[in-house]
Amino acid sequence: MRYKSFLEHVEWLNPKIQGWRSYYYTAYSQRKMMKLDWYITQRLARWYAKKRQRARWMSSVREVRFIANQCGLKTLL
Repeated sequence: MRYKSFLEHVEWLNPKIQGWRSYYYTAYSQRKMMKLDWYITQRLARWYAKKRQRARWMSSVREVRFIANQCGLKTLL
């Protein structure tokens, strides 16, 4: 999966995120949705760090959030 671009991952994830949000979102589920948003960001940061051959993925989180906003990644909140 490292050969795919960030935009291709976002295009693949957006319908799934929209479906999760439509099905599971309630006023009481915001904390769970925040955890799922963090999990998605974390997994993208790990993938991005591996793609860029970096040893530490936590330093990529800020960059991944910026790129995700630029590419139009949807959130669960």
